[in-house]
Amino acid sequence: MENALHQALVRWAAARPEQPFVIAAETGEVLTYGECLAAVQALRERLGPAPRHIALTLPGGIASAVVWLAALTGGHLLVPLSPTAAEPEKERAARRYAPDLLIVEQPAEAYGFGCPDAAILTRWDCERIIAQVADVAGELWPAAPGRVALTTSGTTGEPKGVILAEPQIAWAAGQIGLSHRLTPADRGLTALPFCHVNAPVVSLCASLLAGSTVVVAAHFSRGQFWSWVERYQITWASIVPTIVAALLDTAKPAFLPGALRFVRTASAPLPAMRARAFEARFGVPVVETYGLSEAASTVAANPVPPGTHKPGSVGLPVGVALRVCQPRAGAGPAALRDVSPGASGEICVRGPGLIHEYLGGAGSESFQDGWFRTGDLGRLDEDGYLFITGRLREVINRGGETIAPREIEETLLAHPAVRDVAVIGRPDRHYGEVVVACVVARAGDAVESEDFARSLHQFAAERLSPHKVPVDFVLFDALPRNPNGKLNRQRLQAQELQYAGD
Repeated sequence: MENALHQALVRWAAARPEQPFVIAAETGEVLTYGECLAAVQALRERLGPAPRHIALTLPGGIASAVVWLAALTGGHLLVPLSPTAAEPEKERAARRYAPDLLIVEQPAEAYGFGCPDAAILTRWDCERIIAQVADVAGELWPAAPGRVALTTSGTTGEPKGVILAEPQIAWAAGQIGLSHRLTPADRGLTALPFCHVNAPVVSLCASLLAGSTVVVAAHFSRGQFWSWVERYQITWASIVPTIVAALLDTAKPAFLPGALRFVRTASAPLPAMRARAFEARFGVPVVETYGLSEAASTVAANPVPPGTHKPGSVGLPVGVALRVCQPRAGAGPAALRDVSPGASGEICVRGPGLIHEYLGGAGSESFQDGWFRTGDLGRLDEDGYLFITGRLREVINRGGETIAPREIEETLLAHPAVRDVAVIGRPDRHYGEVVVACVVARAGDAVESEDFARSLHQFAAERLSPHKVPVDFVLFDALPRNPNGKLNRQRLQAQELQYAGD
């Protein structure tokens, strides 16, 4: 069976063996295409020909990149988890996937899985395997399509298992390369975790198929980000809205824009005002995208320059068919019916990168007539650009009036003292739900809770319809977000309910 990732690695290792493929941002260590093919071959030999279930808890870097590619080209099932995964998360993964190999930072980290018979490789073991290969030795092992087991974020509902096969990942990565116009001359930068779909597919696999270079940081560093961009002559960077917000607190380096032709964002909504502020501050276009774990990453993206990108929009469909349908009302199946042009509805997609079911058949109502109901709400403008307007689970029903949090959040973010905000519904015996804003103030702003709340209420009342104005403004030190910056609304709801009960 053809394996597009394996074919690309072999092709570029033959055509450009000395070209850097993966660079470690913090150390400058380089893995060329020739070395990467040899390292993948060596790790596959270590793993053996029989398919294995591999749990991976390493941070982003050269070792993680080689493990991902060895699994995807060697017929193995890879189960990536956060390096900081708690023992219950490890135990759930072990029960669900029964890993027989654990790849961890230190041997002690393997105990949390409760798999005493599983073999263990540390990062040091992986790095030693990589360092000992200088060239491809012997005949290449035939490629076998591997799979990756991911878990949906669970930030608005119960997490579900997503199994992606190599052809789906390769399809999505290839479409990203086409959308972003990647060439061998490009150098991408990612500081996103390798336990989610973004970094390994959008940055690693898309760069591999394009024959370009990817610079991987184990963690995002506001103090180091721009120096990495300058040092490695980065041409594009994959970031998330929380990184955009952090970089807006930095001064513009003198070298910008330099070689940097765009940054792309995903994983969470990017307020249009922040996109415009970033472009005005740094002179670098912000290309917002929209992705799903169920689709092996990107399903929509704004065109890169010189194409037209629209702040506030997640762009045009990428490698998928996309339609906006009437949201399903209640339980049970409902016919897919498109909304009127320009109207908001549920985003539905289909394409070669999409899964056809969740692990164990969970959430079967999301799959209908070959389409995946995303649960996200959006609208298409006259040019076919998609605008996300909310999420079905997040819609607040105030006395029969449905309210999308995003409009209120965008409004409050324009307040000069607001650094971060999330709007949720609080149960109310009269209206069913009322609107509550959870707010993080900007550092250095001296805010008294009552005065700040009055200021925010007046600000919102001047810009929103009365039923959309929050009845309460709750101050937080930080909002609960996952490593990719996506808000965990379940946790926030629980924290806000605790506040309301105090």
